[in-house]
Amino acid sequence: MLETFNNLIKTEFLDNTLMNWGLFIFSSFGLFILGKIFQSILYKNLSALSKKTATKIDDYLSTTVKSVSGIFILFLAIFISSNLINLDEKINSRISQFFLLILFWQLTKWAIMIANLAFEKYKNNRESDNDMHSVTAITGLSKLAKFLIWSLFLLLALDNIGVDITALVAGLGIGGLAIALAAQSILGDLFASLTIMIDKPIALGDYIVVDNYMGTVKSIGIKSTKIESISGEEIIISNSDLLNSRLRNYHQSRMQKRRTTIMIGVVYNTSYKKLSSIQSLLSEIVNTSESTEFIRASMVDFADFSLNFELVYNVLSSDYSDFIEINHKIRLKIFEKFSKEEIDFAFPTRTIHVHNEGEK
Repeated sequence: MLETFNNLIKTEFLDNTLMNWGLFIFSSFGLFILGKIFQSILYKNLSALSKKTATKIDDYLSTTVKSVSGIFILFLAIFISSNLINLDEKINSRISQFFLLILFWQLTKWAIMIANLAFEKYKNNRESDNDMHSVTAITGLSKLAKFLIWSLFLLLALDNIGVDITALVAGLGIGGLAIALAAQSILGDLFASLTIMIDKPIALGDYIVVDNYMGTVKSIGIKSTKIESISGEEIIISNSDLLNSRLRNYHQSRMQKRRTTIMIGVVYNTSYKKLSSIQSLLSEIVNTSESTEFIRASMVDFADFSLNFELVYNVLSSDYSDFIEINHKIRLKIFEKFSKEEIDFAFPTRTIHVHNEGEK
């Protein structure tokens, strides 16, 4: 029986004995299990260390160890164990290519993770300083960095499997015009996104008005910008359309106050004394509020059915909700004051004189 077993393990399959294949399989799974155990122990120790120290280096190391893919560990084990068997040169070459592909993929994941950590740290610092323009720029740069890293991975992967990158680039040059025409809209939005990052016309959290749309900027992507309207729905505008539109930006850090103009019409039979007092009444109403700044109040027009006064004042807040609420209170005070002083508001009226031909 022992002789039968010896003959069995010496049986050759694909130029290797069954014993060699068994050692290869055992070594591959053994190294994989050891790798996962080592990863788990190292991660636990680094996590425990990170809780005891103030430095962020051990936090980054523990995150890096945790991010190592099980697929990478498995193919690393297979690559090492492949030395135990004799394989055709082409097969060995394919195994090496596939392992390098997995290695590039793992390195790409690490590169993106490091970029995310760096951008996130800078973003948090800018947010604490309330520098939303820098936050907007770093968000866009983060997406661009990911795109470039994945593009590099794709080029390395293609080169690894034998694709001639130089010939590929030359081929793209020949068909570049057709591709550019087909991707004109996408490229336009991409360059518009870069313009937003560099020129900074808007930032996250800005309240903007674009044509007939208005709302708060929630995200600025490579192709489009998302705005949350007052009623709650999400408005998506392409970056190129955004830059080509007339844009009003109520940026809270730039705009410390908002100006309001109110037209008030009173009836023609208002006495001269009451007309003369309207300016001081309006000034008093605005000045009694700490949230407003009086600019002027004056009679501006003899209209068809009213004597029109123009009241101009600033609301000392950039917040749109405060702006609406303060204007609401000012209007109520005007109505209350005019009612108390018996000053009547005008409304459209028409007086018709009927001429009787029999009368002299």
